[in-house]
Amino acid sequence: MLFNKYSLCWLLLFLTISSCRKAAFDEFYGRPDWLESAIYSKLQEEGRFSMILKLIDKAGYQETLNQAGYWTFFAPNDEAVKRFLTEQGIADIEAISVEMAEKIVRNALVYNAFKTDRISDYQSNLGWVEGMAFRRRTAYYDGFRKEVVKINGVEQELVVAASNRNNMTVSFGTPYYVDGDNNNKYVTYFHSKYAALNNLTASDYTFFHPNVNWTDFNFMGSKVVKANIIAENGIIHEVDAVNLPQLSLDQYITQNDDYSFFRDSILNPYFVTYQPNAAASKTYEYRTGQTAQVYIKTYDPMLAFSPNNENYLKMEDNDGQMDAYTLFIPKNDVLIPWVRNVLLEHYKTLGNVPKTVLADFVNTLFWQSAVWPSQFAEKTNIHEEPARFQLSDISDKKILSNGFLYGTSKMQESDLFNTVYRHIVLDPAYSLMLNLLNKEYRRLIINPDKEFTVFLFSDRLLSQLGYLYDDRISSWTWRDRNGNVQGHSVAEPRLQRILYSHIVETPNNELGNIANTSGFIQAGDNSIPGEYIKWSNGKLYAAGNELLNQPVQIVGSAKFGNNGRIYYVDNLLEFSGESSGQAIQRIVSQNPELGRFRDYLINSTLYVAADLTIKGVSSGSSYTFLMPNNDAVQQAIDDGLLPANPLTADLAERVKVERFILYHMLSNVNLAPDGNREILSAITMMKDENDQSQIVGINNAPQNLRIVDKKGRSISVVNNTDLYISNRIVLHELNGYLNYNE
Repeated sequence: MLFNKYSLCWLLLFLTISSCRKAAFDEFYGRPDWLESAIYSKLQEEGRFSMILKLIDKAGYQETLNQAGYWTFFAPNDEAVKRFLTEQGIADIEAISVEMAEKIVRNALVYNAFKTDRISDYQSNLGWVEGMAFRRRTAYYDGFRKEVVKINGVEQELVVAASNRNNMTVSFGTPYYVDGDNNNKYVTYFHSKYAALNNLTASDYTFFHPNVNWTDFNFMGSKVVKANIIAENGIIHEVDAVNLPQLSLDQYITQNDDYSFFRDSILNPYFVTYQPNAAASKTYEYRTGQTAQVYIKTYDPMLAFSPNNENYLKMEDNDGQMDAYTLFIPKNDVLIPWVRNVLLEHYKTLGNVPKTVLADFVNTLFWQSAVWPSQFAEKTNIHEEPARFQLSDISDKKILSNGFLYGTSKMQESDLFNTVYRHIVLDPAYSLMLNLLNKEYRRLIINPDKEFTVFLFSDRLLSQLGYLYDDRISSWTWRDRNGNVQGHSVAEPRLQRILYSHIVETPNNELGNIANTSGFIQAGDNSIPGEYIKWSNGKLYAAGNELLNQPVQIVGSAKFGNNGRIYYVDNLLEFSGESSGQAIQRIVSQNPELGRFRDYLINSTLYVAADLTIKGVSSGSSYTFLMPNNDAVQQAIDDGLLPANPLTADLAERVKVERFILYHMLSNVNLAPDGNREILSAITMMKDENDQSQIVGINNAPQNLRIVDKKGRSISVVNNTDLYISNRIVLHELNGYLNYNE
């Protein structure tokens, strides 16, 4: 009995002490009274979310939203849910399926908590970037689905998952699928801060949602009527509409037959494969308890991105917050005739068109950035082309889970298929010229802001002239005129140099009437001038053609693009391999009036008789040789700038000769009387006692080229419509001499 009494006392004492400790613990560690309720409880307290709460219960997300976490929940109010039921023809909230409830709840649930002060900011790897975000990742994803697909012409039902990366392993070091990444969908919103910092207006939003007024904060197709409702485990933004998960670009195209020709005749047959994936198969078994081979729907790495990838580029973990893809897809009635008239001009079927050409075409429709309606002229595809549409050309527009889609009533006016380049890229007879162009000069001739004339040489012509290409090893060979086979290191640079003479900028239609006129023009464009070519009575000459007496003639009729014309030719515009000394000797044989200048040159210390070259003149650089005629040389002798005898042994006199010759040789430039007024001066090969190169002035008018020497004397080039040309050298008769003295 005594034991029991003492035991009771000790028990009471223990309980008292424990109670005190618990009170102290709760006071320090307990949940503060001022702490807001969790999202689920907060929705209950607000009093206007009873219907979304029922959907949360049905979807099984009550516990998730009522415990620790860090979420943003875009909660439709009761009026929004009622309107949704009416629009969907659903009797009442109880009639909504579990699947539908999950879609609504998970699509409204965004990872991490964002008040309006951060909702427009991008979470980069280095921290917040203000005003650069308009999307957030949700808790919703599609997962696995059964799909009937056609493989090798046979329809099969497969368990399929979408690729969750862009299939560009070489470029980005990532595969087409990463197991454990659910490919969660994104939602798009439009906040005033983002709009202001990106020069957007309300019309950028209302173009997609014409029946929704823009407030300072819109979420998908709804208005945010109350923002920043603080909860313990996140933020609630009240919205006035229910927003279901959007389809991906891939899903939308798959389900919309307005784009069936693009989808079934181009995209799926050539750029979509279904890859069996062991990791995905194991995940499927774990989630469903069923065993099946899972296939990943994979887009070819030749495309700018995979339209079923929800993760954007994934160059940074969150880069999907700040950007998305855009497609401009022509509808069937626009695309079918274009394919027939343009893409298939030289091919019987799409299966005959090279895959690289098809990929180039598809990529004219793919933008790796979100293109808002006001940004058509600003954002470019991977071909660096803007979207060349008016808003009136857009007949369908959608903001989808991974980007924007515009259905178009006209074709994208791509530089690849509208410029002169079209006639090369779409004609299999010119595949080797295309190969060369794509390595060096494609960007040049697809410029729609310049006018070009391009001379097309065929694969057959190259073969006849000894050029062969092995596409297995991407290598050229050339059998020269002596029967010697030259390897790739000789053949390809030679062809690239030849090719550049076949591209001529012609802003004033200079080559529009080759058959009945004569003249000369510099190949290339103003930024990268090439060698001069000539024409006369329908025949074309580069320096090599003139040397070999093998002119080039036009075959058939010209064709046109929006930046010029193309001619088909029966021979190559060849460059000359002759040395500088050989060039002068040849020109003097045609024009004896230049004989005395030649005599001073070949008897000077500058001339190397063994290989007929001039010291300092490189075969890889451009030059203009100004050769005073015989009368001008005599005047230079009379004025004391040259000795009377070219064979003089006097050192001082020989220095005079050398300086005289070098002052008449201009380096790094080809000059002709073509009216090019951009070149105002030129560097001569002569240097003064301080090793400074000496300059002459240039006045160039059509058929009137004049050179200004140190004395300020303007000496005219004798007009020669036939123009003397050689190996990167232009030669002129000078009707006077240039004085190198001050």
